[in-house]
Amino acid sequence: MSAWLGQYCLNVADLERSVAWYSALGLECTSRTEIPVAFEAIMESPAGGGKLQLAQQKDQLGPVALGNAFWKLYVNTPNLEATFGASQNLAAEVVLAPVRQDRWPVSIAFVKDPDGYLVEFVQRHPWADSDPAIGPWLGQYCLNVTDLGKTVDFYERLGLTCTSRTEIDHAYEAILEHPGKGSKMQLAQQKDVQPLDPGQAPWKLYVNCDDCEQAYQTALDNGATTFSAPEKLDRWPVVIAFVTDRDGYLIEFVQRLG
Repeated sequence: MSAWLGQYCLNVADLERSVAWYSALGLECTSRTEIPVAFEAIMESPAGGGKLQLAQQKDQLGPVALGNAFWKLYVNTPNLEATFGASQNLAAEVVLAPVRQDRWPVSIAFVKDPDGYLVEFVQRHPWADSDPAIGPWLGQYCLNVTDLGKTVDFYERLGLTCTSRTEIDHAYEAILEHPGKGSKMQLAQQKDVQPLDPGQAPWKLYVNCDDCEQAYQTALDNGATTFSAPEKLDRWPVVIAFVTDRDGYLIEFVQRLG
């Protein structure tokens, strides 16, 4: 079985406002969809990187309750000052102005998007030749987990690879991906462990696979809880299934047909 990460989906209070903000950074809205419960849009750089799905639930009233489960979203850029400046055109809240790091060959800045999601802008000195020549582009998104080792093991059993582990002052972190294909996910176990409160922020994580039945069963065999069994959709040529992982995050397995 092969698996790779698709987009991560965050709920927003105003889809058009969020699309405008991420577009101002230089990302593109490459897809829009309406489903019975929500309006959705995909943001990405066609040059490469990950994908972010924004969803406005039709019953959403007022601001999104963020909770503490989703930590941050990385936006990579070849020009930090320009990307940071673009974020301010729609009144993003500044958490940290651009600064060069000592530990890594990067400059970073932190802002909050229109819904209060933490966004980390990253400029590497230099970027690798394999990275997009133009930017910005989406890097990994970061989810807090209660037990990093067990969660890494769960996603590795689905077919992803842990390509990096890092310890910072207040957290242990790991990157999961299918090298060279799809998006990246960062998992973080905070050292001052708090009960996870997902609020309304994270909706679902898409895991693309070549065998939905096998991915679904593997997840259940390794501690996931079923949400809905595999089924073929009429609207799209896909088979999908839903489970929740050990921290309660909703995973949608997607097998494209044809």
